[in-house]
Amino acid sequence: MIPSIITNSIDIDELLEKIKDSQWLAIDTEFIRESTYYAKLCLVQIATQNLSVCIDVLSLDDHSSLKKLLNSPQTKIFHSARQDIEVLRSEYNIIPTPLFDTQIAASILGLDEQISYAELVAQTLSIHLPKTESRTDWSRRPLTAAQIDYALDDVNYLGNLYQHLKQALQEKQRIHWLDEECANLTNPAIYELHPNQAWQQVKGIGRVESSDLNVIQALAAWRENTAVQKNLPRRWILNDQAILELAQNKPGSQTEVSSLLKQYAPKSIRHVENIHTVLEQAYTIHNNLTVVDRRLSKQQQELVKKMMRVTREKSQQIGTSPSLLANRKSIVSLILGEDCKITAGWRHSEIGAELMQMLDS
Repeated sequence: MIPSIITNSIDIDELLEKIKDSQWLAIDTEFIRESTYYAKLCLVQIATQNLSVCIDVLSLDDHSSLKKLLNSPQTKIFHSARQDIEVLRSEYNIIPTPLFDTQIAASILGLDEQISYAELVAQTLSIHLPKTESRTDWSRRPLTAAQIDYALDDVNYLGNLYQHLKQALQEKQRIHWLDEECANLTNPAIYELHPNQAWQQVKGIGRVESSDLNVIQALAAWRENTAVQKNLPRRWILNDQAILELAQNKPGSQTEVSSLLKQYAPKSIRHVENIHTVLEQAYTIHNNLTVVDRRLSKQQQELVKKMMRVTREKSQQIGTSPSLLANRKSIVSLILGEDCKITAGWRHSEIGAELMQMLDS
């Protein structure tokens, strides 16, 4: 008999034998990330039509059977799979496929794009899940019975949600919508690390001069590489505000760098020598980087409002989430002539073509 929590590879091998004929696997993960760059995987929960178990990743001496399980051919059911995929790819270089994301499926059918698992279970199955262990430190051992039960609840109802949502999608002929979204979600490229592009995620870069961007790029790339190497959160290495201040003030000496860090990032002073070196090198580099000016004219702002209104009306007409159909960010990107997801795939057919026509009217 398979226990409710598995701590060894032998039991995973037995689990593999028991689930080999299952058409789907419901999967969830528990991890912690507060003090590291990479999330620390602690539990993997698995459910089929007939069983549900927690796999205690921290207790495993051999992870090969778990990898085999995650690579099995069955449909993998997740709710809001992005972070789970990030963790599993980081830990095992695995992206579970084929994928069915119940959060995306629900939004396609008209529910909130960010609907929680508990809310979806309540609305769809009339079951109200407890929140008693929501702040658990999943790295602490031993786990209590209450914690295990709470973790299992995260997969116990995914199968029922899957059956309900899949049937509804088929009835509305929207399975291909979900397939397209899940294909994007399982694309390895979106999880690749690109330190030289990390500057684009620094908050506040839209307010700095173009001449400062080379310094911001160099500091953000150094921070990314250092955070990865030391497995620490980016902000623990150097926060965004300090990056902006260093780029704008351009301190020349190590003493000046130290003085600025004391004001904006005291904990980063231990890196002052490296930061000074990065700055000296960055001052001599000119990459002609630019930040797209996303400020809109009054005419463009009115067009955004009009497109948002058309999107809401269309979403009500076809019964889908308006933010999934075309959110404001995508609409602004369309108006600015940038690549955006509403110009291709199912979105182009449902709303994109109409919005693109409005650009020329």
